[in-house]
Amino acid sequence: MRYLSASVLMVAAAAMLLCAAPAFAQNEAALREDLEGRRVRLKIDMPGSQEGVDLQVDARRPMNYPEYGDRLKRFGVALRKGDTATITLVKVKKDMIEFQLDGGGFGTLGDNTDTSANLPFVQKSNREKDLEKLVKDENDRARRRKLQEELDDLRDRRERENRRITAERARIEERKRERVMEQRLNGGSRFNLRWDRSVPRNITAEDIMDALSEYLTFVRR
Repeated sequence: MRYLSASVLMVAAAAMLLCAAPAFAQNEAALREDLEGRRVRLKIDMPGSQEGVDLQVDARRPMNYPEYGDRLKRFGVALRKGDTATITLVKVKKDMIEFQLDGGGFGTLGDNTDTSANLPFVQKSNREKDLEKLVKDENDRARRRKLQEELDDLRDRRERENRRITAERARIEERKRERVMEQRLNGGSRFNLRWDRSVPRNITAEDIMDALSEYLTFVRR
């Protein structure tokens, strides 16, 4: 009897999951149909990052202002207060809805955020290592002085080359930082609408518009 009861519960749970998945997909499809492609006018500056602006919709104070300010400083402003932008994607997840504007912000999968320069330093050559040992072990002063001169010459050349590499690294990294910043400022941004447990099952486009009303206005079609 217990075995049958467990089986019935498993079948019921599976049925609920099968029903929930289409409902979830239909809900996202409806929101995308209603919202994507529409234009909005910003009431706040938007950071140039895929991190965007987080809003805890079911909280008394939805925005974490210190976090918002930190993202503006770190990533710059991609969309300014008063700018208009296009809703390019609405993505429903378990406890969040991504509300992407003009591409959703730089830093998503496929965006190159690397600003490092892959230029290795010159390491000690085998000859330099051998000379270090020979100088240490040589007892003849004249011979040791000659070996030391050769060692100093090799060491100076290596250090000069590494100073050149250091300068070149700095130039490359600066160019890459400039490129990334330019892409951030032209890559759009997003709002991340979050709920404590899960996105309301029957959420509508009007609900999202209401949640965002303090931060943007929808431009008439």
